[in-house]
Amino acid sequence: MNPDLVPRPDMLGLPGPAWLFQALMALTLALHWLLLGGAVGGTVVVLVEAVRAHRRGTPSPLVRGLAPFLPFFLSLAMTLGIAPLLFVQVLYGHLFYTANILLGWWWLGLLALVTVNFYLFWWAWRRTWRGQRVGWLLPLVALAAFVACVAILSSNATLTQSPEAWPAYHAEGFNRLYHGSATFAPRVLLALSVFVGAGGLIAAGLHRSGLLYGGGGDDEPDPAVGVTVAIPALLVAAAAGAWLFLSTTEAQRRALDASSAGLFFLYTGAAAFLATLGLAVVARRGPSLVPVVCAGITATAMLLCVAALRDTARLAALAGIYDPAEAPVHPEWLNFGVFALFLLVGAGVIARVLRLARRERAAA
Repeated sequence: MNPDLVPRPDMLGLPGPAWLFQALMALTLALHWLLLGGAVGGTVVVLVEAVRAHRRGTPSPLVRGLAPFLPFFLSLAMTLGIAPLLFVQVLYGHLFYTANILLGWWWLGLLALVTVNFYLFWWAWRRTWRGQRVGWLLPLVALAAFVACVAILSSNATLTQSPEAWPAYHAEGFNRLYHGSATFAPRVLLALSVFVGAGGLIAAGLHRSGLLYGGGGDDEPDPAVGVTVAIPALLVAAAAGAWLFLSTTEAQRRALDASSAGLFFLYTGAAAFLATLGLAVVARRGPSLVPVVCAGITATAMLLCVAALRDTARLAALAGIYDPAEAPVHPEWLNFGVFALFLLVGAGVIARVLRLARRERAAA
């Protein structure tokens, strides 16, 4: 393609080596996905339980217990999502911003969709606090908004690494989703299924650790519900991952075969997925917290591998057009120190909040 069509990268270069930004991007993106799984997967668990409660004609203790956590997970996911977004801007800013402009109102619509879901989650929490039912419509609308968000983000990621598609995309009229790549549909399906799988495990972990505000006795939620949602979602994720791999270009697959790091993340991610699925099956058979916690650890490892592979595929797609490793580097280590400090402090604050919630639940 004509290289003049691609904007030039920042003339000031990178404030650190590219590999460091790529590693931090993968780490923060995996944590963002994990928290987003709590919101998206938690919404699915609430939807499933709301439908079951409607059929039984009785309120669901799991919906009442999980509702306060949904705005918590969404707020943390969006806050932590800023970090990988900034790393993407540093590494691929000239491509990323072009994709944003081409998507136009669709990209800006992400803010509206997330805002809607914040209000829906707070409304659900308020209804459960008053002893009212949430119903199935509220989580269904929230889930539809999440599906739209995933489609927009997948469209942006695909367009960012496909500058050869920009002229035709613009000529046909922008301000629309880009789905011209064969990887678009499997990207969306993989993201949603992984979020639901992670969210199901998180819901099970919250209940088994005593963090859900059940009523006690017969009113306690079924500890297997979250895992029951997670297992089929993980199976769908396996199929979507295979579909995505087969949808990549031959050049991307060759680049993966030639990359020792790429092969390491591929095989490690596959092993982590199999471990997560196996532990979820074990957790389905009993009320113990241990297999759920272990499944959460392996799921986090799987997300780290997926995040790393995602950047490997992007670099292969941009081969001959742009490589951040070739950009000049002017280190700014003070900024990295500030980032690391706030990341550790934030993790400590989250851990403290969860400990306080568990203590309050035990005293109730």
